[in-house]
Amino acid sequence: MIALINPNASVEVVKRLGISTPPLGLGYLAAMLRERGFKVKIVDDLVEKLSFSELLNRIKDATIVGITSTTPTFSAALRYACAIKRRLPHTFIVLGGVHVTFMPYQALKNDCVDAVCIGEGEYTLVELAERVEAGRSLEGIKGLIYKDYGNRGRETRTSEGDESVKQSDSVRIINNGPREFIQDLDSLPFPAYDLMPLEKYTVLGHRLEHFPMITSRGCPFGCRYCSSSLFLGRKFRARSPKNVVDEIEWLINDFKAKYIAFGDDTFTLSKRRVIEICDEIIKRNLDVKWSCSSRVDTISRELLEKMKEAGCSAIYYGVESASQQVLNYYKKKINLEKVKEAVKLTKKVGMETICSFIIGSPYETKEDMKATLKFALKLNPDYAQFSILTPYPGTDIYREAKEKNLLLTENFDDYTAGKPVLKNIYLSPEEIARFLKFCYLRFYLRPSFIIREIRKGNLRVVIETIRRALRREESM
Repeated sequence: MIALINPNASVEVVKRLGISTPPLGLGYLAAMLRERGFKVKIVDDLVEKLSFSELLNRIKDATIVGITSTTPTFSAALRYACAIKRRLPHTFIVLGGVHVTFMPYQALKNDCVDAVCIGEGEYTLVELAERVEAGRSLEGIKGLIYKDYGNRGRETRTSEGDESVKQSDSVRIINNGPREFIQDLDSLPFPAYDLMPLEKYTVLGHRLEHFPMITSRGCPFGCRYCSSSLFLGRKFRARSPKNVVDEIEWLINDFKAKYIAFGDDTFTLSKRRVIEICDEIIKRNLDVKWSCSSRVDTISRELLEKMKEAGCSAIYYGVESASQQVLNYYKKKINLEKVKEAVKLTKKVGMETICSFIIGSPYETKEDMKATLKFALKLNPDYAQFSILTPYPGTDIYREAKEKNLLLTENFDDYTAGKPVLKNIYLSPEEIARFLKFCYLRFYLRPSFIIREIRKGNLRVVIETIRRALRREESM
């Protein structure tokens, strides 16, 4: 049996916005493994919050344990690995996800980690499972970096007090090289939602009727703060419109989905494909609402009207800053006029807008940050997300921060986008943290926002949003 674990850790979107949704990546991995004949379990401990004994009981028969890791959950992933290895020393433990893709050797320094999966994991994990369960060498599995224990094998200590598992000095690290990106995304099975605790997921207190979907991978834009285009490549790879709508229909029929959240980096990159998806939804007469992420320079009136007709109710735009100089520093390749035009057009068509804003870049002044908040208020999107620039490993921002000694800490638990981890030449970390809180309070405590939400019948959402905005962060 193979167990896939999403560790329990502090995740900003859950803490600040009250949103917990199924781990799509683990869903794809589980579906691929099951399709190849393996027995699989998913333990989403982010929402299940099991005791250690409960967790061990759930996975006691596992030959392989896969643990996913983002940057802020990396330390938690290592803690899980060591806790499991102490009690189940012969279990093969592999880490995967964005963080370990860019810092694999940091993960492999830990005695409890046997291997790291880099990049897309579906085919890599299947090959790994086939080899481990057959007792064969892992040599040549693309996308895998692993420990070769030689003929002496692993020497383990399993006493209660040990924080790690001691390995033989003969251990070698073998890097099999990267795996090519999956070109035919239609070949992937739909995520294994039936293996997840669907009753545990919520959106602002509402039981899950929202399901995440990914219809493409890869992003051609090179924003300096984003690791996605590095993790999934700069080439845009897309599922066919029929395959996309097949999954929507499956989610409606099998899981009673009422809302789909497309998580593509830029859903609207190919306008023709979006129109074909919309036409297919309309043709099948599917009763579903959906949202997506877009860039302000990839939409048009015609496209928005078609999306609205097919059920699109909201679009997420990455605005980031009101300073063109800061936008240029990020290599965002947009301008403020385009932002205003896109938000205005989206509202006119009758869809909600969600805009994201980033503060705290190294050379950003207090006036720049104030201008960004003022711009957010003037744009007046339905919802706004404010975050602090965070230099995730693998990104240009991280490399620059390392070279110029701009990192305040390399404790990745703090890389939540809600805490300052970068030096700013004008402001202290405390000032930036206070201003982030002020942004949320200033935006969400406006009478106009509260009245608008109440008129939409969202009184519960208003109360929950204000409660979370007022809650004092530990770092402040």
